[in-house]
Amino acid sequence: MEFKELELVPQLQENLAKANFLTLTKIQEQAIPFALTGKDITGLAQTGTGKTLAFLVPSINQLIAKNVETGKTYILALAPTRELVMQIAEEATKLLKGTPYAVATIIGGTDYKGQEDSLSNNPGIIVATPGRLIDFVKTRNLDITQVGIVIIDEADRMFDMGFVNDLKYVFHKCKDRSQTMLFSATLSFEIIRLAYKYLTDPVEVQVDPDRIISERIEQSLYHLGRDEKLSYLVNLILNDSMDELGIIFTNYKSNIPLIIRTLHRYGIATAGLSSDFDQKKRIRLLKDFKLGKYKFMVATDVASRGIDVANIDIVYNYDLPSDSENYVHRIGRTARAGKKGRSISFCSESDYQELERIEKYLKGGIPVGEVNEDYLKMPKGEFEAFIPEDPAILKSLQDSKGSYSKSDSQSRGRSGSRTGAKPGSTYRSDKGKSFERNGTASPDAKPKKPRDSKFPRKDKKEFTSAKPSFHKSPKPGKTEFQPRADKSKRNLFDIDEVRNKNEKKSLWKKVKSVFGF
Repeated sequence: MEFKELELVPQLQENLAKANFLTLTKIQEQAIPFALTGKDITGLAQTGTGKTLAFLVPSINQLIAKNVETGKTYILALAPTRELVMQIAEEATKLLKGTPYAVATIIGGTDYKGQEDSLSNNPGIIVATPGRLIDFVKTRNLDITQVGIVIIDEADRMFDMGFVNDLKYVFHKCKDRSQTMLFSATLSFEIIRLAYKYLTDPVEVQVDPDRIISERIEQSLYHLGRDEKLSYLVNLILNDSMDELGIIFTNYKSNIPLIIRTLHRYGIATAGLSSDFDQKKRIRLLKDFKLGKYKFMVATDVASRGIDVANIDIVYNYDLPSDSENYVHRIGRTARAGKKGRSISFCSESDYQELERIEKYLKGGIPVGEVNEDYLKMPKGEFEAFIPEDPAILKSLQDSKGSYSKSDSQSRGRSGSRTGAKPGSTYRSDKGKSFERNGTASPDAKPKKPRDSKFPRKDKKEFTSAKPSFHKSPKPGKTEFQPRADKSKRNLFDIDEVRNKNEKKSLWKKVKSVFGF
């Protein structure tokens, strides 16, 4: 089915054609015709199925067709992460070209003034994260009582992040709404209960995620030792002739600079998203990635729901996710908009439990690839290091353990791209020293001064220990041991609106929560 077959207002039809949205995906075919009649919708769909247009097209069509008075927000769309908010807003802006309506975004991590300015432009649509939206409603007199359509995207993620009470608050404020659309990758009991309470006779639409994965994504799995992952990743990338983009997922934030730094040494343009970056830097890096300035993006699971890039060819799972559903979300970054894609996963001695859960969730095994013994060592050759010009990436690499190599920066050419040299030689810096990729110096390199045996070198560990470390209390005359927080498993993005799960609750609050009050 094509969009031109739908009864849409002419301006929206024109904007869809200009944006090259021609054929409906399965979720769009199921949802849009019912949504155009004003019915409430509950949609079960994985990422990459086209659900953003499934709720934007009918809601924007209604906004334009009703000729809603400018100055009143008619559509409110909520999403769990800032990046997803920005992507929904970007698609909405394309569909609203040539109309008097604007799009405003309300997200944490950015200044209030810029968002207040966007709200002063009388937007027809507000796309927001729940926490910052409620902040605006309570402290800055944002009126959402006139909203006619409420959209909840990634509802399951909302519950995971503790936004359930925020959603109830929004539904209460928007009690005069005429339509509600709720989309989720999974349907838990809590989501069903929320839909039952706040939606009116919703039409249920869904697509089969297993069918999408098996038909459009070529999966493969390699059983490797934990220390072999990095060299195998480098070799796979260097020997892949793909022209499009890729994402590398890891479970640990501390692995991001290690992977980036290694790929840079082999001339592979790579960036990483870090919670150390403010919102403007994150948006800039995502934009540069979409434009192809970087070939790969390294991220943790939060980005699996936040990056929406059409031309991602491959997804690498450097670590298998602990949550089985996140495996589907990760590989769903490829094979978008009807395209085909690839996913390559590494399974080490610490990933077998995750693999068992994932294959049980998929109701089938992931095809196992034969390990190439030559890929277990770092490739030898002359490679011109890629040095990013973005100061945010340079600073993050310098601040991480094992600061960015000076020889890497000195060996950068103007373009900062690979030389294309074949493996088998050495990596050379401008100083004339050369080092083989296995870490040993070549004959023309000057020998290093031996370390004092009293201070032996400690081997770096790829993963930080899960056990808490201890440090002495600074109080004089008293020695106490306190656990130091393990930050190795922090999420990629700091979501300011997430409630503190460690917050103590009274007995009465616990009883109330059990009964759903």
